[in-house]
Amino acid sequence: MTPPSAKLKARRKSRPAFAPLSPYEAELAEFFIRMAAILGVPRSVAEIYSLLYASSDAVDFDQIQGRLGMSKGSVSQGLKFLRDHGMILSVKAPGSRRERWQPTPSLAASLVTLLRSQVLPALEQSSPSLDRILQGAQGSQASPEVIERLTRLRRWNARALELFPLLLPPPRES
Repeated sequence: MTPPSAKLKARRKSRPAFAPLSPYEAELAEFFIRMAAILGVPRSVAEIYSLLYASSDAVDFDQIQGRLGMSKGSVSQGLKFLRDHGMILSVKAPGSRRERWQPTPSLAASLVTLLRSQVLPALEQSSPSLDRILQGAQGSQASPEVIERLTRLRRWNARALELFPLLLPPPRES
């Protein structure tokens, strides 16, 4: 009987080796990670997107996993997020069943879609909460300074909700 460690070594040998990220690819990944953090997007999603963005050809699942050193679950979830937000396209090579991924042609359109799906709902969900917070502060007789701060915060959120749709192009009709 073959010991489990020998089976594991045999499996590892059969996996192809992938080149590590080049310095410019690593720096691009850091850029996308910083931008994604602003929107509350997971780091793994930004890493996957940066790899696809820097690749001249569509990239398959195993290449993403191997080059980034991610778990299958992280790659799967990241690809699902990017696909659901219209940021990547699935490409099939002729004669191959393997799915490959590439970024959508327009980064601007992808970012607009992401902003609409991440920022706008957060602003909308904040309105009732900010109303309750202000009412609670007023009911508990918080200081006038705190009431003023909370009033400004609620006003800021309302203005952001009014302006946000004006700053972005209208959604594309499907």
